[in-house]
Amino acid sequence: MIQKIKEEKTLKPYVRYIIEDAGIEVGVDSKLTEDEYIGVKVDDYYNDLPENPPKSVDYVVAVDCSCDAYVLYIIEMKNVNSPKHLIISDIHEKFYYTIEDFLKTRYKNIFLDDKIKYKDMKLFLVSDAYGLKGKYEKFEQYRKYLGRVNERDTLKVDRSLGSRLFKFRNMVRKIEFDIPPNPVICKMC
Repeated sequence: MIQKIKEEKTLKPYVRYIIEDAGIEVGVDSKLTEDEYIGVKVDDYYNDLPENPPKSVDYVVAVDCSCDAYVLYIIEMKNVNSPKHLIISDIHEKFYYTIEDFLKTRYKNIFLDDKIKYKDMKLFLVSDAYGLKGKYEKFEQYRKYLGRVNERDTLKVDRSLGSRLFKFRNMVRKIEFDIPPNPVICKMC
């Protein structure tokens, strides 16, 4: 799959190995080489089309887990200063359109190829809407803090994001919320 993406002329300008948008960066496992993963800047792809661009996520990232088995990350990044600026219906629309149009229609020859197996698919909204980036040295500290905060408004965001399920191949997933630089793009073996 990675080679097919690299060879696809219409995707070459949108290939990325640093997964960053609007000042937010998602971590990539330092053990991964550029032969083992590839990111496609989906919103730039759509914005460069001559017709009106649809809403789409920022990235689709494929990670080769070996033997033609992949993990697919679909990532939206929002640089907002408050959770009230996270418009869940827009986020759902971006994920829906990316899966239905980009993965299943425009590039079905890559993403729906029967030879390719998926170990997993992860849908992430990555945002620092709670102003927590850099306040915790370790992700576990953030999770402990989040456990206390979850009783308030993060639960509302998580519940709203999870109110819609997305299907690709035989996988049904909901969108997960996380802060940068997490989640980390990695193999799942």
